[in-house]
Amino acid sequence: MPLKISTWNIEHAKALIVDQPTDSVVDRIRRVEETIRHINPDILLIVEGPKGEADILKFCDLILNNQWLPVLLKGGHDHVGDCDRAYGNHMGGTQWLWYLVKPEIADRCRLQEASVWQAFIGADRWRVNYWGKIEPDNYKHYRHPQVLIYQCDNGQEIECIGVHLKSKINLNRITRDNNGNLTGKYIETALKARVKLATQARNIRHYINAKFNQLEAPGIIILGDCNDGPGQDFFETQYLFFDLIQNLQGDVMLAEQYFNHALFDYSAELRWTAKYRDPILGLSAKNNPLLLDHILMSQPLCDGSFPLKVNAKAGKVEHEIFERANAGSNGHTCTSDHRPVSVVLSETIVV
Repeated sequence: MPLKISTWNIEHAKALIVDQPTDSVVDRIRRVEETIRHINPDILLIVEGPKGEADILKFCDLILNNQWLPVLLKGGHDHVGDCDRAYGNHMGGTQWLWYLVKPEIADRCRLQEASVWQAFIGADRWRVNYWGKIEPDNYKHYRHPQVLIYQCDNGQEIECIGVHLKSKINLNRITRDNNGNLTGKYIETALKARVKLATQARNIRHYINAKFNQLEAPGIIILGDCNDGPGQDFFETQYLFFDLIQNLQGDVMLAEQYFNHALFDYSAELRWTAKYRDPILGLSAKNNPLLLDHILMSQPLCDGSFPLKVNAKAGKVEHEIFERANAGSNGHTCTSDHRPVSVVLSETIVV
């Protein structure tokens, strides 16, 4: 059977599971449920999900009528764990990553502890020299990547690496010199945020490199929100000279370890998942479509090495379903400021 994998940043999902929801929240709950039901994923990565097992169980019960269940780290659904960093997935803040799966495939799925990731790359943090600094600082994932392992019929395993990369919201005033160049605290904060994003991506690649040292042809999918915010590409082009997604995709010179993008053959005018105003480039939200949410696949999932394969035109942004579910909505009832992305893995045909 085919396997559909989706990722969706449900903006502040915690707000949907309040004890006394307003009419607007009830309306938004209906729209979120309708969106997920029509996408009908087998595996769904929820970005900006609620903190802790108890709340994600509540989310699945109240919003989805348990048609999708969370993959929990320990104890199963009868032993709900705590909500702090000792839980084992090393998630900071209140916006957590969760995998929801259809009940019929739940026994094929398991969540990997963050300590395994850290063991493979040798540490839970890394040293980074922020722009212009000689002395390095220490940095780590604010929201640790979450790894779901799916077992295929023949015993081969597909690893899904869920990400919500963290960058600091820049509240500094935008200032420019007489020549129009950015100056002051805004540019310092923006550059530091971009370096954080890049080093998180590089850390993910270090984990992937470790997997290629363990397996000849690992099946790996990277999915989630890369959070490449205002000034997209501007800072990379003028100041830093690197590209965030290329950091995730890898080096084409190491072709076996290069990752394909699920949307590489999707219509260019539809290849976006959010629209935000960009004060750096002077763009309104309407004129600034951004691709912030991604699904990337390793070559073995594209070349027939697995019983499931990503064929051409297998990826899409779920624009139609999103628009239908949000018809007539407003700022309080709209499901999210992000659109879902999906990819379908089809059965490999052996000739």
